[in-house]
Amino acid sequence: MKKSLKYCLLLAGSLVLSLNVQAQDKVGTSGPAFLSITSGARASAMGGAYVAIANDGSSMFWNPGGMAQVDKSTVTFSNMNWFLDSQIQDASVIFNGGDAGNFALSVRALNYGEIEVTTIENPGGTGEIFTPTDLSVAVSYSRFITDQFSIGANTKFVQQKIWNEAATGFAVDLGMLYQTNFKNLRIGMSITNFGSDMRMNGDDLRQAIDIDEGQNGNNERLEGYLATDSWPMPLLFKVGLAIDAINTENHRVEVAVDAKHPSDNSESIDIGLEYGFNDLVFFRGGYRSLFSSQIEDQGYTAGFGLKYAISGIAAELGVAYMTHEYLQDPLLWTLEIGF
Repeated sequence: MKKSLKYCLLLAGSLVLSLNVQAQDKVGTSGPAFLSITSGARASAMGGAYVAIANDGSSMFWNPGGMAQVDKSTVTFSNMNWFLDSQIQDASVIFNGGDAGNFALSVRALNYGEIEVTTIENPGGTGEIFTPTDLSVAVSYSRFITDQFSIGANTKFVQQKIWNEAATGFAVDLGMLYQTNFKNLRIGMSITNFGSDMRMNGDDLRQAIDIDEGQNGNNERLEGYLATDSWPMPLLFKVGLAIDAINTENHRVEVAVDAKHPSDNSESIDIGLEYGFNDLVFFRGGYRSLFSSQIEDQGYTAGFGLKYAISGIAAELGVAYMTHEYLQDPLLWTLEIGF
């Protein structure tokens, strides 16, 4: 086991060095940014400090290596209010395979709502409506290698669509989790959105052109295609620690901290805390993106959770609220059912 942990730390170090080489000042330099938006009420209420916890229906988003901890098959759905009345929905199904590991299917969609089509000739609208969407579909697998060390991976299809244009790509997430015997101290690491560049393509980019209008006999209807730039995925490396500061029969206090290194933003730290009473009621708080150069990304988080189990079926409802400079109502709720 010591050998496995040593390899994990070496891999983490090499990833950090490689990302440092690639990324200088990086704000706004990636494509599908919706992949980096927080997911799950519990993790969001804890400031996003979740890479060393990752033991619920949102685990594949934070650290697919932690998904092996989910001891039941689960169905999870969450919804979060985002900018300009848009909404982010996450849905996942985890199949518990016992010794074979856990398998999962998850979908993330950013819904912008209906938008009226306007043109130069019709600035008031043409009467047509379109609905831009961002979509990610992932297949995940995670299992324990030993009773203390687990690994996992996601493979996902990503698409962004607006009007008749769309960009598609594929990405991979990798994660690992090591659990110690000291106060349930856990070490988690993940690298997410390692994948192809994305470029917008579509029929509206086709244009009729005249290469040389001043030349007699030139073809005025040559077909041309407007070139668009390609953008990389928002690559993110995270390493984190979590520990049970207090763990008695009726009371548990869990503390977590994550350091994150994104390819399209500055490095920062997430901090989170959860108090649970009788494994029934939970109160959570945290602070996200501490030390980030983007002040608007920083802010306090808070939330609560309620869990109830009957006849082998467990249900949990979580709610999270995040302060944000530009969001008026950044409220997120999650419902998870395990069976």
